[in-house]
Amino acid sequence: MKKPRFSLLSAFNNMPFRRFKLRTKLTLGSMLITFIAIIGMGYYVYYRNQESNKFLTTQLEANVRKKAEDNLSTLSKEQSTLLNNFFVSARDSVSTLGTIESRMLSNESILNSGAYWDASTMLSRLPSGSWDNPNTEVSSIFIPANIDLSPELASKLNVLKQTELIIPSTLENNSDIIAIYFGGTSGETVYFPNIDLAAIVPPDFDVTGRPWFVEAAPDNNPLGKVVWAAPYQDAALNGLVITASVPVFDASKKLLGVSAMDIQLNRITKLVSNIHVGKTGYAFLIDKDLRLIALPQSGYMDFGVTADTLPLGEVLDQTKLTRMSPEFFKVLQETALGSNVKFVRINGVERLIAYQQIPEIKYSLAIIVPANEMLAEAITVNAQVALETRNTITFSILLVLVILTLASLANFGIGNRLTAPLKDLTSVANEIIAGNFEAKAEIQEQDEIGTLAETLNAMTSTISGMIQSLEHRVDERTSDLQNELEKGEHRVRQFEAITKVSRAINAAKNLQELLPQISEVVSEQFGFYHVGIFLNDASNQYATLSAANSPGGKIMLKRGHQLKIGEQGIVGNVTGTGNPRIALDVGEDVTYFNNPDLPETHSEMALPLKISGQVIGALDVQSTIPNAFSNEDVEALLTLADQVSLAIQNARLFDQTQKALLEAEAISRQQSRISWERLPQELKLTGYRYTASGSILLNESETLEKLDKKNDKRHEISVPIVLRGETIGALSVQVPRSEHVSRDQMDLIKAVAERVALSAENARLFEETTTRAARESIVSDITNKIRSSNDPQEMMQTAMAELQRVLGATRVEIVPQKNAPSPDK
Repeated sequence: MKKPRFSLLSAFNNMPFRRFKLRTKLTLGSMLITFIAIIGMGYYVYYRNQESNKFLTTQLEANVRKKAEDNLSTLSKEQSTLLNNFFVSARDSVSTLGTIESRMLSNESILNSGAYWDASTMLSRLPSGSWDNPNTEVSSIFIPANIDLSPELASKLNVLKQTELIIPSTLENNSDIIAIYFGGTSGETVYFPNIDLAAIVPPDFDVTGRPWFVEAAPDNNPLGKVVWAAPYQDAALNGLVITASVPVFDASKKLLGVSAMDIQLNRITKLVSNIHVGKTGYAFLIDKDLRLIALPQSGYMDFGVTADTLPLGEVLDQTKLTRMSPEFFKVLQETALGSNVKFVRINGVERLIAYQQIPEIKYSLAIIVPANEMLAEAITVNAQVALETRNTITFSILLVLVILTLASLANFGIGNRLTAPLKDLTSVANEIIAGNFEAKAEIQEQDEIGTLAETLNAMTSTISGMIQSLEHRVDERTSDLQNELEKGEHRVRQFEAITKVSRAINAAKNLQELLPQISEVVSEQFGFYHVGIFLNDASNQYATLSAANSPGGKIMLKRGHQLKIGEQGIVGNVTGTGNPRIALDVGEDVTYFNNPDLPETHSEMALPLKISGQVIGALDVQSTIPNAFSNEDVEALLTLADQVSLAIQNARLFDQTQKALLEAEAISRQQSRISWERLPQELKLTGYRYTASGSILLNESETLEKLDKKNDKRHEISVPIVLRGETIGALSVQVPRSEHVSRDQMDLIKAVAERVALSAENARLFEETTTRAARESIVSDITNKIRSSNDPQEMMQTAMAELQRVLGATRVEIVPQKNAPSPDK
């Protein structure tokens, strides 16, 4: 026998509801109405509260983020100004020293008496040929072995030696300066403090070739300003050191030498290391070539390196900072362009990085702070809002329970009071329970029973009115819910359309495939009978229809439908002005173009497609219904228009990249083929033969086939040697005729052929590079020798002599050109 199925309706019908007393029924009905009202109002209040909290939280987070960026930018500017003052002070010191030495040397005739110090007696020539002064003096003087102590040089040194009166105090008062020195155009060097320079440098040491001298010389520094050399690690354990140098001229603007200072950057390193932002924020300093100048220990830990693996002065690149993303290195490249604040992810954590350039030395100070620390205020407020929301919900639930409890108690008490004397009114009450709200209790007496009867009659009328009111409210709520449901379904379709367009954009790279898919998806999801995509032509004169979904649109595609930009139709207006245009009733829009292929159009909307602010086309949507476009449709289609614009740009860039890649590969294959076709002719060989006894060079008269005929007991396996799709040779392997070559052996031969191709190509490229480098070196040597003289006659003689020596020619002539053409021909 089959068991009856359980259902909620049958369970409700089987409840002993009919046996309940009137008091119980009134209590349950009142509680149910109260419960529904409380739940409905509670849900509405909760929903509105959540929306308000979401809006306020979003606004607060945006404001806090903007404030964090401003604060971090201000801090980076303040700290960069402090660092810039350090280098400005050093620049002023170097400039002042250069000015003093220039003035002293300009008055050499007055200061070279030798009364303070006499170079001719105090300098001695060492066995190596160089010149040196006593180590007991304040400064160290060095003259290379190939320079004699002439009276002019001695007079110049007598004047420079008098700088001992001011330079020692400068070194003593400024602990950041570790050395001050002067390099003369004759090769002499005056160095403070005295470090016995002659015992350190080689006898032929040429100070004029040092980078700090060359960069400060007029050829590279025509304005005579202070120049800064690249930082380096000092051998004397002074840490990272930078050299500032300035040219020294006499009164006639003749270069006499270069004055320089070595400045240790330990104080800069400490200043940068002491910059703390938030709990874990830190700063680091780099130069314009991305050399690391200062980085605290927290920065080394964040970068995933140590001071040993990435010492100061090293260039930051991806080979050293393997944990850092390409986005981080892109920001590092931008530091040389000025200042900015950006969000970047480092080790999976969003960071806020602010960088500011130091004007004097073109260094860049960068400050990195975790975003959650800078946005702590917003996070705290969000947590507080969430906590308050939970507390409100909890309190509301408790309040509902209390209200229901009180209502139940009140209903129960009132029911007892009302139903106790109603024994005589049972029949009327039964009729009311049965649903006859027209039944009236007869009032026979004017005492409490009569009053109760009147109350019963009034209650019956009230209940009837409440039921009608409740039904009306239920109908209204049902209608509202239905409208909201329809709106929600419409939004879902819009989001599905956006999602499908995004998938189409990601899947298709070809515009001919992508644009028709977009038009079909938009038409299907939004219910518009025509969707067209117009693209501006190359001359920006016409907007041409490139994709459409409707039958009329496809007819227009076949005949190449186009509209004059700025003149013809709504699409022409949009592509001309760059602004969206909506015609809710095309009959009333003066710009509407009456298209015979789309006769059912009653409303039309066109949205511009833009790339970097430039209009490239329009998205045209048409409907058969007047006033067919809601605000939600406009917002969704605006988002779609932006995605379509981005897809068009990506597709065009993809096409350009593919074309460039194919051209580059073709040129590379052609160059390789030409080089390998020329190589056997130049070397006069056909290949190599490898045996157990060694290798044999095959010349033009020998081939593998001729050699193979001598041994008919073997058979040959030949595999082409392929490089970039071009066959440049063949690898032939001889095995006994009785031996079977397995698939693994064949794969090994092919792998060896691939390695031979790569190795041979690398060898050829290395040889070409070596030959080119040798040629460039010869040209450079000849050029340097020619530039060593300013006499044209001597320059031509030098050029002919060098060409004759290098080329082994017996005769070289330079023939002047007669009747040279004028520049305007």
